[in-house]
Amino acid sequence: MEELVLDADTRTATGKKNRALRANGVIPIHVYGLDDEPAMLQVEEKRLTNILREAGRTAPVTITSSGGKSDVTLVRDVATHPVSGNLLHVDFLRVDATQAVQAPVPVILINQELAPGIRGGAGFVTQGVYEVTVEARPSDIPQSIQADCEVLETLNHAILAGDLLLGDNVVLASDPTDRIAWIQPPRVSESDDDVDEEGELIGADGTAEASATSEGESTD
Repeated sequence: MEELVLDADTRTATGKKNRALRANGVIPIHVYGLDDEPAMLQVEEKRLTNILREAGRTAPVTITSSGGKSDVTLVRDVATHPVSGNLLHVDFLRVDATQAVQAPVPVILINQELAPGIRGGAGFVTQGVYEVTVEARPSDIPQSIQADCEVLETLNHAILAGDLLLGDNVVLASDPTDRIAWIQPPRVSESDDDVDEEGELIGADGTAEASATSEGESTD
């Protein structure tokens, strides 16, 4: 992926005054970290939206401000309106491009339909963990990690976080025993038999089956 660069301007608006920025297509952002002073900046909404789409939470973004300062960052928090979904505010964390950092990475299942354990209606693939935390230099953090479900041969098999292929120079920071995916057996009703109007069990052939206790026998 090519370097992602975001040009930003210094922001003086705070609190409710940020509404006026958003009304004009400008989004407030906050840059912090590395023992440096936090920076209040603002960015054109369309450009910021495109950057967020490309970077996700894993790709480094170089933010250049009007004062000539340049910071390598990772997206840390994206605030959106709870009803409209419009972008409200974004936080970026400064990182050292030469040092390893921890970041959450989404896990994507592939080949669910090829999992041997689902054959014959034995069950279906279930995902339990949707992201793991890895440690790597910003440029080495993968955008996503694939979990191949072809290894799920039976109901007793599971893909654990420690089984994931992370790529070069990437280390798992999550618990390696976290269950990523497994075969979930189908739900079974309490009884496959039907019950007639008098409460007698009706077998598969449509005839009434003997009750658990003989007629006239005490159930005490």
